Amino acid sequence: MSDPDDRLRELLHAEPPAGVLALPEDARAELADLIADARRRQAKTLEEAFAATLKHVPFPVRGIVKKVLLG
Repeated sequence: MSDPDDRLRELLHAEPPAGVLALPEDARAELADLIADARRRQAKTLEEAFAATLKHVPFPVRGIVKKVLLG
């Protein structure tokens, strides 16, 4: 099992706040799991919203619009 502090650093892209580091190890591990799950759900929701939005764009220009929006 990976260190919850390392996992939190990776998920947050920063040092976790002192209050989080003061939590027991099992609570930090659960927090890391919750953050990872929230990020996965957020990415899925954004992907679904983007796909739904593209359905309103006329087919001949969808490729151009995707390229503009996604870079």
